Amino acid sequence: MSFNQKEINWKLLFDFIYETGKIVDLQFYSYNFLKKLNNIIPFYGANFFLFDENEDLLQDPICFNISKLALNSYNDYYHKLDDIRKIAFNQVEPIRSTDLMNYKSWSKTEYFNDFLAKNNLYYSCGIDIHFENKLLGTISLFRSQKDNNFTLTDLIYLELISKQCSNHLHKLFTIENLKNKKTKRKNSLLKIAANRYNLTNREREVLKLLIEGKNNQEIAENLFISVNTIKKHLSNIFNKTEVNNRTELTSMIFKF
Repeated sequence: MSFNQKEINWKLLFDFIYETGKIVDLQFYSYNFLKKLNNIIPFYGANFFLFDENEDLLQDPICFNISKLALNSYNDYYHKLDDIRKIAFNQVEPIRSTDLMNYKSWSKTEYFNDFLAKNNLYYSCGIDIHFENKLLGTISLFRSQKDNNFTLTDLIYLELISKQCSNHLHKLFTIENLKNKKTKRKNSLLKIAANRYNLTNREREVLKLLIEGKNNQEIAENLFISVNTIKKHLSNIFNKTEVNNRTELTSMIFKF
């Protein structure tokens, strides 16, 4: 998409890239991305969908000014009537609803009247986020009828931002996958240890929190029991596993 560089507020854009680039947890990315994007492209409502390696929906989308009821209605029924999704889903270019649809006829449809207009989602624009041709996410922005339509400059911002978003989302997905693999391995090792040494359910809970690096006070707070009780459980675990301290216990667990 060609554009006049004078139309772009580069400082605003670079600030956005800097701030969103500092996000290191996938769980917080979508919300903070949309929150900061609103400073560049003002919107009434928005959603951000994330997709897994099979391009299936990863979780409920992060939404701004779109109620849970509206989201459920869309997922249960109105997605079948969403012509924009049918036309533009999984595309590389940013799009506006006014470029895709004839509003004179579209505004008479059930989907437009009963869902979009009812929820003040009159104008829309969006972009799909890809990394090496793989779909990672979909961003949709909405404005009410009393607002101005999205501009071509808004679409340019989306296109420029999507490139940084693509790289950063890919990194966050990679980090998340590594975390999940680490958690699965740790849980597997804990299960082996618990079975081998015949640990009680409470001892298993204590051991899990100990392996996570929590001290006695933190373990007690997590399990809603006293520190003295934690010490008794740890003593039992040390006796059963024939170790003398936390370091030896942790080392033994990760040698399985």
